[in-house]
Amino acid sequence: MKKENQNIGRKSKVGRKPKANPAIFRCDVRLNETDNCKFETLFELSGFKYRGHFIKDKVLNTPMKIIEIDKTINDYIIKLSQIRSQMRGIGNNYNQVLRLLKEQLGERKALAYLYKLEKAMIELVHTYKEVEQQLQILEIKWLQK
Repeated sequence: MKKENQNIGRKSKVGRKPKANPAIFRCDVRLNETDNCKFETLFELSGFKYRGHFIKDKVLNTPMKIIEIDKTINDYIIKLSQIRSQMRGIGNNYNQVLRLLKEQLGERKALAYLYKLEKAMIELVHTYKEVEQQLQILEIKWLQK
């Protein structure tokens, strides 16, 4: 009875000392044959004694590149890129209209219509240049390569 009462307040000195910050969380990774060969080569070159220490060092101490992709911006850039192909089509139609005006109406009437057409084309080219600038700004800002 006395021995039992004496042991209640004492800690046992048998076994390992408990760690101050024990590692209790576990992550598993499965690799295919080629990835495993690459991993083993990197592990051997690293100089670490244990694979777990190597993995922990690479995951926690190596900077990671995080890529954010905004779907709406990506769709917007695709739409702006389609303007390039539309401009090619407009240029082709422009040449056909010029040829038809000259053949059908003669030089004098064709020049009158061409004046209006030329103003519209200049405005279209300015708009196209603005779109191209916006597209380049968006590509630099949002498309991380």
